[in-house]
Amino acid sequence: MNEELEQEEIEEEEQLEDDDLFLHNLNSTLYVKKDYDMKEFNYEWLDIIEDCIPYIQNILRNPRRFIINEEEIVKVELARRVTVESVIHLSQHTNLIQKIEDNGDVKPSKILNINKEESMDTYENRFIYTLVNNLRIFFEQRLEVSGGNSYCFDKNNLKYEANTKVYGENLKISIDVSDVTRDVMEHTGDKGGLTLSERIRKAKTQIDGFFGTELIQILGKLHVSPVRSPIKKTNVILKNPNFRKAEELWNYIQSFESKDRRKKENREFFDKGILKEEYDQAFLMAFIANKNFISSSSTATETNMIQQMTQRLIDNLLETDPNITEDKLDELFHKQVMLTKDKNTQRKARVFDVMQSRLEKENKTISDLLDHLRKEGTA
Repeated sequence: MNEELEQEEIEEEEQLEDDDLFLHNLNSTLYVKKDYDMKEFNYEWLDIIEDCIPYIQNILRNPRRFIINEEEIVKVELARRVTVESVIHLSQHTNLIQKIEDNGDVKPSKILNINKEESMDTYENRFIYTLVNNLRIFFEQRLEVSGGNSYCFDKNNLKYEANTKVYGENLKISIDVSDVTRDVMEHTGDKGGLTLSERIRKAKTQIDGFFGTELIQILGKLHVSPVRSPIKKTNVILKNPNFRKAEELWNYIQSFESKDRRKKENREFFDKGILKEEYDQAFLMAFIANKNFISSSSTATETNMIQQMTQRLIDNLLETDPNITEDKLDELFHKQVMLTKDKNTQRKARVFDVMQSRLEKENKTISDLLDHLRKEGTA
């Protein structure tokens, strides 16, 4: 029974061409391991901050102040100065008059004393104070997340293993391919010719400098309450261009959504598509080439090998696109032939230049040697 099966297999194989028999008995696998990691950082937030910093600096250089009047009734000898308000108050509170002199002078026992002090504790200043604190937190968070260049890492490991049998000859192949692509996309500065790192350092220095200003230090010592959204539309915030820009930055930070892109992929699988078919065809091509070179090196055999490989290429093209025309095939082959000829011409030209240069050096050496011999003979 086994002999009959073997005989049937032999008869079946005899009816097939070598390459068809090769593919008929082919058993192959293509294992693929893919590691992909891409980070693309968006630095719009840095552009916004850089645009708003000068306006915040204008506010901090000239902070808004208002006068606080602290009123107190003190003994007349402790009064620092008598103002119009003090006289008016005394006229309204005659119980504070101690006595009236004969000449009409009034001698009070106590008098209203008004202390005038400047204060920065306004809503607008507290708004800026809160904004500066929020800005530093936001800036540090963005640096932690995306303080570097975008990059793309793509690693593909492929292992192709195959075996087949042609006329009792067992053929095997194993190929390991590792393809690694690393692309770092450096961000160049578009403001004043600064690089990304220089822009970040400059912005950080400016933000840190805000905390050394009078307004931020005074309100910090007072432990003022931070303002919260929504921001009150005071006349100053509505009409002052510096405060309007500060409010734009406030709204941007409050509603910020990252535009960074991140894609990560780790996969392992056995490919059963076009890629595996390409490796199968490459194995077949290697078989055809080896068979012809081993059998003979005659011109006829080489021609036969080229014909077989060309036929296999055409078969592959037809399998990929059954509707391809003869004109398109002719165009493809003609274009490739011309490219190959052009490369060969360029290669020959480079070889010729090297040989010519070498020959000129050798001729000069011989000429110098002959001149030296002539001089010695004359001497």
